[in-house]
Amino acid sequence: MFKNRHRHHVPALNTTSTSDISFMLLIFFLVTTSIESDKGLRQRLPPMPRDKEQPVEQVVKPRNVLHISVAADNRITCSGREVTLGELKAVVENFVDNKADDPQLPEKHLRDIPMLGRCAVTDRHVIAIQVDRQAGYDVYFKMQNTIAEAYIFLRDRLSRSRFGHPYSECTAEEREAIGRYYPQRISETVPESSGREEGRL
Repeated sequence: MFKNRHRHHVPALNTTSTSDISFMLLIFFLVTTSIESDKGLRQRLPPMPRDKEQPVEQVVKPRNVLHISVAADNRITCSGREVTLGELKAVVENFVDNKADDPQLPEKHLRDIPMLGRCAVTDRHVIAIQVDRQAGYDVYFKMQNTIAEAYIFLRDRLSRSRFGHPYSECTAEEREAIGRYYPQRISETVPESSGREEGRL
């Protein structure tokens, strides 16, 4: 007689908690993973000229122009003098503000600005930036940020004195008025030996 063979059944794995573990791992990686976002400079470019319109060359007085250049070895010079980023910020603030109406700094014009009244402003100043193509991006962005910080300082100071709160808390109308008082006028080119003009603000 044949003996009855007993088949051994392998118990199935308990997978009820697998989905929970997967979900917890997903949450863990989402929380602990840092996603880097692209950073850049916020600049407003001029509108493109219409086809039938010819570009008009504007004559800018030498006193209204502040020349800033970044050399191939990352040296920053301002009006022919080498400066640090801290010195550059002070130079830009003094140039744009021209509080004492210095004849060597941008000329002032009387303008009627809503919410601010009749003001004497340096609305024709130009910060001319020239950057060598061999200069490092890090120095370039630090230089741009320093110039932006100078404008922010001046606008914040004006906002606190006229409106009683920082520039970051200004309404759209207040920001427009302060922007007309301290307009950001920047022209950027590359050296003639490097090629064409890159852009203008």
